[in-house]
Amino acid sequence: MKTSLIIIFLILIAAGNTFSQINKPAVTLTTQMLNAPAPNPQITGIVSRIKEARETGNTEAKLFWEAKLRELTNPQIFSSSITDLIATKEMKEVSISSEALNLTRISGGTITANSISRERVNGVVFAATSTFGSTTDTVKIYRSTNNGLSFTLLYSLAAGSLKVTPNGLDVEAVSKSDTAFAFVCMTYENSGNKSTAIIRIRQDGERFDIQGTYGDAFRRFINGRITSDNAMYTTDAYVYLCNTLDSNLGSGRTMKLKFYRIENPFALTMQITSGYQNPVGAYGLFLSGSAPDSAKFESDVAFVNTTTNADQLYTVTIVRGVSGVDGSTLFFTRSGDYGASDPVVFSSEDPSFLKENPRIASTGYQNNSLMVSARRLWGGGDWDPCYFYTSAINAPTPGFVMGYIHDQPDTTIGVCVAAKYRSNGTYLFGYNNRYLSNFVGNIFIRPFSSGSLGANAQVNPAGYATTAAYIPDVSFRNVNNDSSLAIWNGVFGDGCYVSGGSGGTVTLTGNNSFELKGYSLSQNYPNPFNPNTVVSFQIPVPGFVSLKIYDVMGKEVAKLVNEFKQAGNYSIDFNAANFPSGVYYYRLEAGDFTDTKKMILVK
Repeated sequence: MKTSLIIIFLILIAAGNTFSQINKPAVTLTTQMLNAPAPNPQITGIVSRIKEARETGNTEAKLFWEAKLRELTNPQIFSSSITDLIATKEMKEVSISSEALNLTRISGGTITANSISRERVNGVVFAATSTFGSTTDTVKIYRSTNNGLSFTLLYSLAAGSLKVTPNGLDVEAVSKSDTAFAFVCMTYENSGNKSTAIIRIRQDGERFDIQGTYGDAFRRFINGRITSDNAMYTTDAYVYLCNTLDSNLGSGRTMKLKFYRIENPFALTMQITSGYQNPVGAYGLFLSGSAPDSAKFESDVAFVNTTTNADQLYTVTIVRGVSGVDGSTLFFTRSGDYGASDPVVFSSEDPSFLKENPRIASTGYQNNSLMVSARRLWGGGDWDPCYFYTSAINAPTPGFVMGYIHDQPDTTIGVCVAAKYRSNGTYLFGYNNRYLSNFVGNIFIRPFSSGSLGANAQVNPAGYATTAAYIPDVSFRNVNNDSSLAIWNGVFGDGCYVSGGSGGTVTLTGNNSFELKGYSLSQNYPNPFNPNTVVSFQIPVPGFVSLKIYDVMGKEVAKLVNEFKQAGNYSIDFNAANFPSGVYYYRLEAGDFTDTKKMILVK
């Protein structure tokens, strides 16, 4: 019987490190092989035929050998559309933009998740956002055909009680000849069920569908992430998905890595095929016994095409909050057969330093490098954005080097990484920092090429900071010497912005202030709240501003703003510690503009 990894590992070593700018050296990680199953010769033979058919564009042979692989491996097939989400075709040009070169505000509202991706052949950029609502969130999917300078809103999605998981969107742009598709992985909750959906949209908006793994009262599909092998294949690309099955079935809570592929992503009916599942239903990694409520099991997935033309799939996983697992180790799986059989499992150990939010990337064509990013706890509340890099991922036990993307005494909230397809190991990091106890921070990007980091560049203009809550995302665009894209949200999540360029310490040129198109009052966040919430608003011209709180009887109970304000975006904290639970209303009056919204205090 093939063995599968049961994670029972290092005990956390107490670290006495404190907040410090110094003594943060780069680290060479120790790699250990945990599971090395012998290849299945039948599967290996079939997969080699599939690869040959994909490389030569022989669709008939590809479909024949894919059917043979399914006969041999008997995977689960998901082909029923998810029907609990309501999609609306929009096809609207985004009108909220900026005079600052390479900067666009694509959405208002309180943003809880965002992601961006550019397809390789035609350079079409897709972006996705989730806007918080008191009863339902709204997901919006955008397209740009001019390298992120302007966007068209393609579709919006909502449902009766849709709540997108914070940072729960991941976009993969995939091309086929002269057209492009957005594949959006969304982790969400609706009617109490936690699921992972794959949303597919063609660039002209004429094809739209949703598939996924749907949860129930006992099974939750969380932490969904997506990638493709479009860097290697165009006509016959595969799309890959991983997530965590968080289950209360049986004796207690278990957590398992799950892996899937979409073998025909451009077909009229999108079909998801599960990867290998061991006897407990996991793809290589799972938690044995009963996991506590504090457990975290976060993964990401990447495709590698090596210099010897070998196709390999990798996942990286960080586990925290489980007895005997200290959250410092990176666990990897490797597959040479598109996830069809028991994967190789190895670990890279960086003892004593907790990690969160792993992201993994590869350039995807004739290159042996692989990059992982994660935020890493130095000590004393000092989280740093770190990378874990190998130039020889195809080695039997790859060696990784850990380095700091930024090592100053502030707190990194999140970090991400993107690979430049078909490049010689070129990557781009994005991260947001909160300065000491201040909840406001900035967005930075930093390139990596030929084994070395480039210069940091701040992408949010002066006066328009970010929040301390959500992770930015990055991609590339087809502009010489100005090829970076970053998507991020404003202070306390207010508004979603796309920045372009990476040519200096401040990437924006021209007028670094926004042309404010009008007055707006955003929904407070969080909502419901206890006892703190934030109210954000925008005014396009200077003037007197009144922002007041009222109870359900219409009685004024608090005055947040009552003074002259310059044009700009504002976020005001409201502390309701001395107020009873219930429904309240907040009203903005500025110039000829008035707007009122509801907030809910729950104690």
